[in-house]
Amino acid sequence: MIKINLLPKEIEKKVTLREKRLLLSSIAILVVGGFLGLYFLKVGQYGRLRSQSRRIEKELVLLEPIVKQVDEIGKSKEALAKKLDVIRRLTGNRLIYPRLLEDLASTVPSRVWLTSLMTKSESDFLNITIEASAIDNYAIADFITKLSEAKNFSKVELSKITSEKRKEGEEVIRNFGLTCEYRQGT
Repeated sequence: MIKINLLPKEIEKKVTLREKRLLLSSIAILVVGGFLGLYFLKVGQYGRLRSQSRRIEKELVLLEPIVKQVDEIGKSKEALAKKLDVIRRLTGNRLIYPRLLEDLASTVPSRVWLTSLMTKSESDFLNITIEASAIDNYAIADFITKLSEAKNFSKVELSKITSEKRKEGEEVIRNFGLTCEYRQGT
């Protein structure tokens, strides 16, 4: 089939130009409509987020006193835990000195007497400094040997020995010092 166009070319150009304009304006309207729809969507999201932010800020203001109370409770709990720890340590170590003196008394020979006993508490043991007097060197050696063999005493070290004669005709007294560590047995 043959198509015969009887319209002049100017009219045909106007029709195609009109169709192109209509198509172009339709596309422009669709694009502008799409952007407007997107804009209103974003404005709606912004409004919802802003109202949600206000609601959360109000909740935050309401929760601030509760947070302060929780912080105060945490601080008081920490202070109580420290006090409880001190009480536990005190009750755990309350018998260490009587046991120390009992263990020490069983190791002191009859010819030795203590003149001074000083202790310094470490984390899990006591450092002990002993000043004592003895009738002879054998008594000192006997005392050091018994301390070294005792299960709760360790690191027994002699620090000094001095001799002293008080009056003419009396025996010479030997003053000595020693250090050791004491760990409470179970």
